[in-house]
Amino acid sequence: MIGGADIVLFAPTMPQDADLILRSLRTEWPNARVQAVDSAEAVPFRQVHFPIVGPAEFIVYRDKESFDSWQLLGATAENQSTMIHVIIAPESATIVVDRPDSPLASLAREMLESLSRNRITLAAA
Repeated sequence: MIGGADIVLFAPTMPQDADLILRSLRTEWPNARVQAVDSAEAVPFRQVHFPIVGPAEFIVYRDKESFDSWQLLGATAENQSTMIHVIIAPESATIVVDRPDSPLASLAREMLESLSRNRITLAAA
């Protein structure tokens, strides 16, 4: 991605983190296409099998036209704000966006902050 920026939450992840991020993106981009990193196909949200549990990696395109443009042209200036790459690993959640100061970066930070705030820790008795 041109000028890509990694927005990272360095903390052990929870099984539902990928699911929560995808559901948040569905609100922002209702016509988005979701592509597993091991697939050449990107499917509409209605074809995604929720809940998504555990470590995951996927790419979300704003819409079908964005997916098609990325497939045809790759990383162009016009495509920058139309794709998000999400990586949920055991020890971190990363969202790769176009630029560190873009609206997508702000959205990524909000999603990761939401994950962080929703952690429940139980004190030992």
